Amino acid sequence: MIDYVVVDVESVPLDYEAYKVLPEEEKKKFFNPICSKLVAIGIRYNAVNHIYLSTEDEHGILDSFWDKWHSFNGNHFCVLVGFNIFEFDIPMLIGRSFFNDVEVVPFTLREVIDLRQKLAAFKYNPKGTLKEYAQLIGLKLSEFDGSMVAELVANGMLDELKGYLERDLELTDEVFKRAEKLNILKIERW
Repeated sequence: MIDYVVVDVESVPLDYEAYKVLPEEEKKKFFNPICSKLVAIGIRYNAVNHIYLSTEDEHGILDSFWDKWHSFNGNHFCVLVGFNIFEFDIPMLIGRSFFNDVEVVPFTLREVIDLRQKLAAFKYNPKGTLKEYAQLIGLKLSEFDGSMVAELVANGMLDELKGYLERDLELTDEVFKRAEKLNILKIERW
């Protein structure tokens, strides 16, 4: 069994007013380290969630995340697990740490498992969301999804955001366990 930490981040556009008037297909362009900021970072280790949430102190939640990651990975080998983590979560964590002048804990990409890539057998431009995979295997979904995070924050619904993030961590953990059981995690690119 692999020792692992599940990670998921949530972000909102820096310019919410400009974002909310865009057509849906244009809104995705805002979700990058240049145009968005982190408002929540979730970590799940040994079935325990650690949530760092702030709409004002991005530096603080990043600092807390890297401290926690160091505490998990500092004394033994532990992999970072996420769904679409290579395309979204890691670039957001690194880019926003750079912007906020927060020291990162070095790691190698060999220490990261992107479940989306594993489930797609490293297909270029893989399809499928965490919710779609979770639903396929019968897991209970949250009533919210990532496209609703900016609106939740704008409306001050931080408890709902926290609940959504916690559920995503649990879903990712369950998808990971199934992929490990079925040897999907052993699929390598080369």
